[in-house]
Order: sequence, then C-alpha cells, then structure tokens
Amino acid sequence: MAISMILDQELDSRRGGEDCRFNGYLEDYLSLEENLDPVLREAFAKIVEGDSGVKICTCLKSEINKDAISNQIIRYKDVFKLTGRALEYPYILYENKEAGDRALLVVPYSSCSFIYAKGYYYCMTEPGSRFIDCKNEIVGISSDSADEIADAWNKLFTMKAGALQRSIDREHFKNYDELKATAIRAAEEQKEEALRILPAAADRAPYIVRYVINWFLLKKVLYVQYMVNKNILNGVHEGNIKKQRNQAKLNADEVAFMSYSEMWRTTGVPAEE
Repeated sequence: MAISMILDQELDSRRGGEDCRFNGYLEDYLSLEENLDPVLREAFAKIVEGDSGVKICTCLKSEINKDAISNQIIRYKDVFKLTGRALEYPYILYENKEAGDRALLVVPYSSCSFIYAKGYYYCMTEPGSRFIDCKNEIVGISSDSADEIADAWNKLFTMKAGALQRSIDREHFKNYDELKATAIRAAEEQKEEALRILPAAADRAPYIVRYVINWFLLKKVLYVQYMVNKNILNGVHEGNIKKQRNQAKLNADEVAFMSYSEMWRTTGVPAEE
C-alpha cells in the first residue's frame, strides 16, 4: 500500500480518532496551528504556495516494535517499559502525485536534531513496520533552513528517495565517526537536561517518556547506520557481517543514559528559577 493511502487512514480527533494530533491538508493546518515553530511555518508555507494538495500528519503514534532485529540487538530494555504507542513521529508531509507517492518526515530543529530525524526514519522503515513497503517513498529531514526543507519536498518528486536522503545526510555528517560523536554528545545532553528538569517537574512521566525515546533513537541510529554501510563491512570487517554486527552493538552501547527507575528516583539539581 502506498504511503499516502496508509497515512490517509490515520484518524485525528476531528474524525473521532487518536492516531495522531492532526491529519489533513497542510494549508488547513497552517491556519489552525498557532504555536508552530517559525522555521517550520515558513517552510510549510513555501510548500503550500507551490502545491496546495500537500497533506500533513502530526504526532503520529506508533508502538515500539519489539520484534525488530535491531531493537532486540541494542537491548535497551527501558524502551519496552513504555506503554501504548509511545513513539510519535513529529510531522509527516505526504502526497500522491503523477510522479508517485512521497512523504517527508520532518523533525523540529535543535543542535542534534538531524540524528533524531534519522532515528525516526529508521523506525518508520524497519522490517515489521506498516511503512516497510514504502521505504523508497520516505525521506527524513531536520533543518534550521525553511528553504532547505521546502527544497527537499520538491526534490522528493524529481529524484530517488535514497539519493535525496544521502544528500541531506552529507549536510550534517561526513562519516560514521562524526555521526557517532554527535550521538554520544546528544545522549549526554539529554542526561544533563534530565537532571535539571525532573526534580522540579510536577509530572515526570511525559519527560521520562521523551528521554527514553530519545536515547532509544540514538542507539538505533548508531546500530543501523553502521550495519547499512557496505564500505565498513568490506573495508573494516573484511566482509564478515557477524563482526560488523558485534561492533554495531558496541557502538550503540556507548550511548549513555539514565535508567528508567533512576529518572523516577532522581533528586538531581533542579533548574534555577
């Protein structure tokens, strides 16, 4: 089933569902959403200006796939303690055009957001996902440039998704080692933030869910990105996929995190007023 057909079936509250926060035409979303990130508002407005048929699905809920091989191998048990559909894809633009069905997974920009965008992409396109057959129709992006996001949407319909994804990736990291360094830094930033935010939070639950998901995404990226690299397989591991898989797991293990129980117990250092 094409990506637009799958996404069209996701129900928001306007259609009596809880699959996502909003699912409909991007033009309507822009008129209804008041608190949209300024860069995304500009990007989405540019996209609508050139194409009024674009739809958007926001905060699409998904369960963590316990059966996915990569999720089993990285063994981040805390993520399986989350109940329900804890994973939420921030923004998915989609449309069916003459050139085919395409979707752009957009993550709001932050210092390490591109790596989270890759994590969401790998979850969305992993074996067992309802989007697995749409892998060649999806591209993930996070940028502080509205023009770059709008340009990526337009290029979706003129070039192959894989080539476009690699082009976007090259804007953010030159090689795997650089990606890994960013992931490790991002994990530490999440720990530091958790120690500031959690002690003063009236309700820790939504924060803890977000931190667990973020550490999961970082681990997943380090594992999957290493495994899909054939140059690493042949140049570093001499074609031995078992050695590659073992090193990929070790890379994911380097993502430091606070345990689920530790976050509930921490007294930390509350953020100053």
